[in-house]
Amino acid sequence: MIDPQRIAADPAISAFVTANAGSGKTKTLIDRVARLLLAKVQPEAILCVTYTKAAAAEMQRRLFERLGKWSVTSDADLRAELAKLVGESDEIYDAKRLSEARALFAQALETPGGLKIQTIHAFCEKLLRRFPLEAGVSPGFTVMDDQAGAAIARAARRSVAAWVDTHDDAFALAYARFSVALDFQSFEAMFAGFEARRGQIVAYVQRCGGLAEAIADAWMRCGFDAPTSAEHLAAKAMARLDLGAWRAAATVLFDGGGKQDAKYAEGLAAVARDPDATLEMALRALFTEGGEGTPATWPGKTSGLKSREDLREALLLEQAKLETAREQVRAAKVAEDTQNALLLAGLTLPLLAAALRRRRKLR
Repeated sequence: MIDPQRIAADPAISAFVTANAGSGKTKTLIDRVARLLLAKVQPEAILCVTYTKAAAAEMQRRLFERLGKWSVTSDADLRAELAKLVGESDEIYDAKRLSEARALFAQALETPGGLKIQTIHAFCEKLLRRFPLEAGVSPGFTVMDDQAGAAIARAARRSVAAWVDTHDDAFALAYARFSVALDFQSFEAMFAGFEARRGQIVAYVQRCGGLAEAIADAWMRCGFDAPTSAEHLAAKAMARLDLGAWRAAATVLFDGGGKQDAKYAEGLAAVARDPDATLEMALRALFTEGGEGTPATWPGKTSGLKSREDLREALLLEQAKLETAREQVRAAKVAEDTQNALLLAGLTLPLLAAALRRRRKLR
């Protein structure tokens, strides 16, 4: 039977492995490194990259544990282990090859700088140090720890707050809207999101050709040729409603229906008689889940309208208009929030970048 772990551990092939936790991925990697060493690859030519420091330390510990065990194992046991690892007959492991396997532990220990088992962050930092100009970073930079990075980020946010406090423009309006709409934790988390995704945000803005163009792109992706307020769209939708049909349907339901029909009628009448009725009120009257769900089925089923097919069809048409309006308003709100987020990111990220440059820090 073919052993998939042995196949994946073969250094002669390129392998991509996906597996659940505890299924032996680390063991397969250690087997692969051990086979590279047995094939006389120099330890300094081997690079192992993991995501966390703990994983790197664990992999190094287990690799040295295996090599150390080989250095003191009896000939018979070592021959059997090597044969099982490589998948070859134990007869090929003569005294010379066993001696070479035992020497791997000392060879790994004496490798300048040690075996290269490191996190992807450490590997990238090493590359940046080697090619700082090509990467566009300051030579001799230092990597900021989380505590120092958080302090600089807080300072950048305070600078934004101070700036908008003395200005009356789109940036200040965006700050004011989010500061009211979000609780403190969500407001802080939004700025943390800017900082965590600053590379993606800057790249997007540059791709679009600038901040104004990025905002225009956001509106276009939401289905609008130009910025349009959600309030304006909601008002237009209310103006298009046939409130006469709403009043007539409410009267019929009040007069000829039961208790449930009276409840439906009250919702219709509340919208029809209120000159300041909102889109949310209209949606609650004809949609489930307080206006957030699907169109209510009662206009097509209630017995209170059985004699007025014209009103039944009118209400179904009103539902269709409201559903379209609800989607447009939702899209406009997404576009507005995206515009305001881009404005605040465009104000925050340059301040953060400037602070990092002054300190020759990377984060």
